[in-house]
Amino acid sequence: MFGNALTNGAHLCQPIEKDILRLAAASRHWKREPTDTWGEAMKACVAVVLFLCASACLGQQPGEGRARSPAAYPEPEAEAAWRGLAASYVRKALKDQTLDRDPGLNARIDAVMAAVGAAVATIDSRFAKSEWKAILIADFGRGAAAFPGQTIIVDAKFARALRLNDDELALILSHEAAHVLAGHALAKLSFMAEYLGKEKIPTAQTALLEFLARDSYAAAFQPTERLQEREADALGAAILSASGYDAQRALGLFDKLAALESPGHGQAADSHDSAIARKQAVSGVIAALRQPGARRSLDLR
Repeated sequence: MFGNALTNGAHLCQPIEKDILRLAAASRHWKREPTDTWGEAMKACVAVVLFLCASACLGQQPGEGRARSPAAYPEPEAEAAWRGLAASYVRKALKDQTLDRDPGLNARIDAVMAAVGAAVATIDSRFAKSEWKAILIADFGRGAAAFPGQTIIVDAKFARALRLNDDELALILSHEAAHVLAGHALAKLSFMAEYLGKEKIPTAQTALLEFLARDSYAAAFQPTERLQEREADALGAAILSASGYDAQRALGLFDKLAALESPGHGQAADSHDSAIARKQAVSGVIAALRQPGARRSLDLR
């Protein structure tokens, strides 16, 4: 996630309405094939990147553990709860007329999302036939956020304020797609079931509503969320590398974010590392994946 955690949104979470997401997302007939030539080797990127997540390039200490929890709810049920939240944000944007309709910006983000989605498909076959949607909402307030169902909401004001080029957009969308691949939203619900006891929140919907109702839950989840963000940065770097966009130009995003940070950002209480630390970590993953030895290690055949 590029931005603050989702909070105080319990009133928004309603049953999914797929037509709302379809209405908000512009038609996506354009598709760009990834220009990366790793072929079948890219399918093993996830394993390699997750190994890199535990390495020094991401600043984790030995024994910190992975950003994973056993699934407490059936995956379809958990995904439906999060898709419902995404749809409710879009529903509210339609009502408030904050859905961004700039044809130029929408065309750009649709094209980048198509390329990133194609890159995801080369890495994880579960998403081979998925249709990813990137939706621009004015003053969304969170930079960008990903939801199961292959939906990413981007704050249009954030995109304009940072004057994001297509490579930087690709980095953001790759990072958000990585959250979906890694199942981070589902892990958040499993955390709630463990934290409160599943008998108190027997369904994924009630777990999500409870998480959104109190900031204290987000604070308790923060150490795991920080690991998730590191994991999304690393896996997102692999997706970006497979998308055909210019990684060096994309890394300029972190310089723009660094200019906006307050002193001391990236300390233990934050969900993200500092922008400069993230830039170094992502650069390290991209460099490692480009090494001839890394390519051989990725070859499954």
